[in-house]
Amino acid sequence: MIQVIFVPVLFICMNGHCEFMQSQAWFKSEQQCRTALESQKENLRKMSLKGNAMITQLEGTCITLRNGVL
Repeated sequence: MIQVIFVPVLFICMNGHCEFMQSQAWFKSEQQCRTALESQKENLRKMSLKGNAMITQLEGTCITLRNGVL
């Protein structure tokens, strides 16, 4: 049986520093994953406003794993 999971991954550039961020959570549907990504992106935007930081790039995708393999 093939098991498929989706893992949210974000790329953010803030104040001249860029990082990849991978969620510890995983999802059984791509839609759940995308919903979690949008929520996290909104949280990061709010945090940057509170901290007077400037986000220059904020991208996200859902990585698909089949039986633990990309």
